[in-house]
Amino acid sequence: MRPEKENPTGASGVKSERGLDTAEILSAYTENAAESQALCSGNGQYHSPNNKICPQPFITVALPEIRAMLEDPPSTAKEKAQWFIPSTLMSRVHAEQLKDGLFYALWFDFDEVDGWTFDDIVSRACFFLPDFFAYTSRGATEQKQKTRIIVPLTEPVTGELFTILQKIGNDKFEAEGVKPDRANERPGQVCYLPNRGEYYRYYIEDEPRGNRLTDLWAEEIKQEYARIKAEAEAAESRREQARLKVMQRKETGSLSPIEAFNAAFSPPDMLERYGAVRCSGGRWLSPNSESGNAAITITKDGKKWLSAHGSDAGIGKPTKNGTIGDAFDLFVYYEHNGDRDAAIKAAGEMFTVNGDTLTKANQREYMRSQSDQEPPPGFDDIPPIGEPAPKDNGFSIYSFVMNGDVEGMEAKMLDDKFVLGRLAILGQSAVFYSKPNVGKTLLVLWLLIEKINQGEVDGKDVFYVNADDNYKGLIHKGKLAVKHGFMMLAPGHKGFKADQLPRYLEKMIQAGDVSGKIFILDTVKKFTDLMSKDKASKFGESVRRFISHGGTVIMLAHVNKWRDENGKVVYSGTTDLVDDADCAYTIDVLVEEGGLRTVKFENFKSRGDVTRKAFYRYDCEDGTPYYARLESVEEVDQDEQARAEKQKLLDDRLRKNQKAVDVIVECIRDGITQKTALINEAQERSGASKKYIRDALQAHTGFNVSDNQFWRVNVQDNNAHVYELNS
Repeated sequence: MRPEKENPTGASGVKSERGLDTAEILSAYTENAAESQALCSGNGQYHSPNNKICPQPFITVALPEIRAMLEDPPSTAKEKAQWFIPSTLMSRVHAEQLKDGLFYALWFDFDEVDGWTFDDIVSRACFFLPDFFAYTSRGATEQKQKTRIIVPLTEPVTGELFTILQKIGNDKFEAEGVKPDRANERPGQVCYLPNRGEYYRYYIEDEPRGNRLTDLWAEEIKQEYARIKAEAEAAESRREQARLKVMQRKETGSLSPIEAFNAAFSPPDMLERYGAVRCSGGRWLSPNSESGNAAITITKDGKKWLSAHGSDAGIGKPTKNGTIGDAFDLFVYYEHNGDRDAAIKAAGEMFTVNGDTLTKANQREYMRSQSDQEPPPGFDDIPPIGEPAPKDNGFSIYSFVMNGDVEGMEAKMLDDKFVLGRLAILGQSAVFYSKPNVGKTLLVLWLLIEKINQGEVDGKDVFYVNADDNYKGLIHKGKLAVKHGFMMLAPGHKGFKADQLPRYLEKMIQAGDVSGKIFILDTVKKFTDLMSKDKASKFGESVRRFISHGGTVIMLAHVNKWRDENGKVVYSGTTDLVDDADCAYTIDVLVEEGGLRTVKFENFKSRGDVTRKAFYRYDCEDGTPYYARLESVEEVDQDEQARAEKQKLLDDRLRKNQKAVDVIVECIRDGITQKTALINEAQERSGASKKYIRDALQAHTGFNVSDNQFWRVNVQDNNAHVYELNS
């Protein structure tokens, strides 16, 4: 039974922001049986019947009680604050909630708000959520308005559908530019309830919209189920192929339980099995994480995982970037408490070869090898590591073995060193995409010169190949090369030919003159056909061979004329250039104001500790001399970054909604101010859809004209929404 609680407001008749008093709220919610369900709750991070020091039975809470708490929240230290899991199952175990939980609400959490206000987040939520509660969290301040949102469901959903809906909601918020904490995609994750801190606000959206959330998001749900099914089928296919490989290993004598396990199970398979959450950008949120930041990535070959979570330090092997391991390392940690020998034994029992377990097959193979007196045929002439293969036997595969070269290669290995800000690493290939005239050449040269001036890059090792400039541009760049000591090449000058670059790189490899050399190709379309898969692939192979001998290649390229559905630039050409590169960025203009242009570098592929985003600003006024423009470049600080990103989002939204904004302003000026009538009239005058008008009306509602909020709303009796223009 749920403990009896007093009315959280301490008095009836207290009005909410929506104009309803507490008694009305509780009465309305009590009529709906789903809203009155007892949901799992507790006080403080360690509240659990399974706590070893101080076990406590769970308490419960219902959605009407939570809504009432919005008006008069407690003020409690977080270690004692109340939380809930919107499920009737009394458990904090993710696997149990996933299997048996019945969920009556969704919830979303925003800790890293990056300058977004509570009102900003609420207005974005109104685009795609029906009824919801919003409130600032205990740690919110006026400068950092951390926010939580709870979305009551008209019908309960299973744990599986709950996690799907949470992911869809998070994706929608990210598309709006608001970064959610994706820990909420774990079904046993707790959501802290209203708790007054230094700064407290709340909001209740209760305008009926006539559709269930599962109906509104039906297409996205269908797509998620299809994705999950496809991934499950792919995982099963991989396991079946692995089982066949394991059976074939007997002939080769390779019967390692660890190899068999890693062949059968991929890191993503095991991460999902142990409760990790797949997030956007190919990242995963560790089941051990308390921060909610997705910090696990999968290597390109799919065989390893790399975690930057400190809570994962006991798994796998430590590296300078965190912890690395394979699927078997996860098996050791999660199912055998770190006992590797026990995990090997268990894996040996999981697989069979000709009817025997792998363990028994290994034992039998060992006994057979002990009784053999002669080495197997063909293995008596293998040269020792480091010695050349025999030359009198004709062809030998051992002529390709590079074991003896490893020591020399190690001596030539380059330290991780950045050659352009924190955007490109020595000994790698990187490609930067942007529209023409965004400033990619200017910024790359500025970043290069910075490294040369700091003594981190030797100019004589840098070859800037200027293949996309006029005569005047060649002179400007040439003077920079002379001044700062880097080398400039250009097709048609001094006999250099762009289409011969792969041959030049190969000759450098043959001469042993590659290590530390840096090529900047401006632009790469002058060296290969990016629309031809065959040509781009061959060019990528040539670059990869140069990189494998210690070289560095920076490539500048263009994006398509159109943007993706999120308004981001899309790289041009086939995928081959990106596939072969170690690192890839897009460059896009965020804002232009006062003669200054702010641009954003955004990473979408990386190997190594490159930055995910970088922001720079420079003088873009017409007539500014090139050298003055170069000297004007500066990196933008975090506050300015957040402001610029927010401004771009606002500008993009206004551009999209301009037609609706114009007609809504016209209607309000004509005295049509009540919401339903306003939407109907604006739709009639513009010929646009009601959804387009309604979304624009919500998007531009508020008090801040600088945020493109052109009108405000007053909620009057009977929940009537009346709009008036901001002055």
